[in-house]
Amino acid sequence: MKAAVVLLFCVGVGVGVFARPQEVVEDVPEEETPVEVVEEEAPTAAYVPILVDIREPISNGAYSFRIEQGDGISRSESAAATGPLGEMETVGEYTFTHPDGTLHHLRYTAGVGGFLPESDMLPTPHPLEPWHLEQIAFAEEQKRLQAESESANGEENGEEANGEENGEEA
Repeated sequence: MKAAVVLLFCVGVGVGVFARPQEVVEDVPEEETPVEVVEEEAPTAAYVPILVDIREPISNGAYSFRIEQGDGISRSESAAATGPLGEMETVGEYTFTHPDGTLHHLRYTAGVGGFLPESDMLPTPHPLEPWHLEQIAFAEEQKRLQAESESANGEENGEEANGEENGEEA
């Protein structure tokens, strides 16, 4: 056991001798390059006056507000309980001008049916070409024929099963 410890010590010392740096390099100071710190000024927010600010809390959780700013941004919204179960329905709209000058106006309703926006700015699906409509009609016809075929096979199998139960042969 002592021999193993002495052997490991000798191996460790030998590895340490070979692993040390062979040349001593003098520390050469690196040239300091001046770093210019450019301090950017934070953009200052422009003052935008509030032209209209009407808020009307109404009973039972209903509310209404209308806000118009001096930069052309406006928003209005109202919500009230509707229907026999008192579901909340929200109706609102907002308007602003894009940086390119395009006016953006959006009307929306939100309630049991989800959020339903209406605007000329919303993307719309590509119009269907006549051949698209033909393919859709063809697929619907194929589904109808397959359903008829499956129901006819089901009726035949049902009659055979009923006949076997009554002891009759088909």
